Amino acid sequence: MKKPSKGDREAMKRAIALSLGSRDRAEAERVRDMLRTRPRAEVGWSCAISCQEKVLRTRPWQPVSAADYVAVTDRDDEGSPIMGRAAAAELLRRLLAAGLSRYEPDPLRALARIEAERGT
Repeated sequence: MKKPSKGDREAMKRAIALSLGSRDRAEAERVRDMLRTRPRAEVGWSCAISCQEKVLRTRPWQPVSAADYVAVTDRDDEGSPIMGRAAAAELLRRLLAAGLSRYEPDPLRALARIEAERGT
């Protein structure tokens, strides 16, 4: 993981807070344990992925924009949208174009907020 920007750190901070406040006690405890033993950026990255997987309801094999291996140029191989790489890449492109972090815990809500502010 490259050094996160200020925007990335803020998004990761929100993802950590959401995970700590989760109704799922095991999830909250897992995050507390990670905060004691791992770098905060690593915990934030993990929480961002977890949050995005929940709100986007991805399948286990489908990536989310917070996954560092997702690039804006990714596409699905052999035209199979079930893999989800093209969708993750498109979401990443939209986030970055809006000036948001790839680690937004709820990317669709964040994009909707930005679009409402811009009046689009």
